[in-house]
Amino acid sequence: MRDGVRRGARVLLPCYLAVLLFALLAPSARTPSASVGWLGRALERLGAPEQLLEPSRVEFLANVAILVPAVVLGAVVWAAPSWRDWTAYGFVFSGGVEVVQALLLEERSATYVDVVANTLGALVGGLLVAVVRRRPGAVSH
Repeated sequence: MRDGVRRGARVLLPCYLAVLLFALLAPSARTPSASVGWLGRALERLGAPEQLLEPSRVEFLANVAILVPAVVLGAVVWAAPSWRDWTAYGFVFSGGVEVVQALLLEERSATYVDVVANTLGALVGGLLVAVVRRRPGAVSH
């Protein structure tokens, strides 16, 4: 992979993780809730089916989507981990966040559904990277 892309990912990854941790570990759920509301309105404008616009489904999709960029950037920085590894890292990361929310953040609610959604997002990111790397002519690390 080109050095410029890897350098860019090395800068973007910690920035993205900082924003991610801020959203996931903020004492209040106001910011994440507002983000889910914004995503729901965006999906509605894009013509998403009514069933998808149910707030709990929008929240699930947001929790899936939130880890995909982290995994893609991480895979650019570190080539060795496979999609399986990234999925496991996503599970551990998500479980850790939910434990912190449960034990230290009174206004937040820790749920198993969030762990499932975040882990699915890590899987999606890992598979996306694996597919791109297998394309003919793809540059590997």
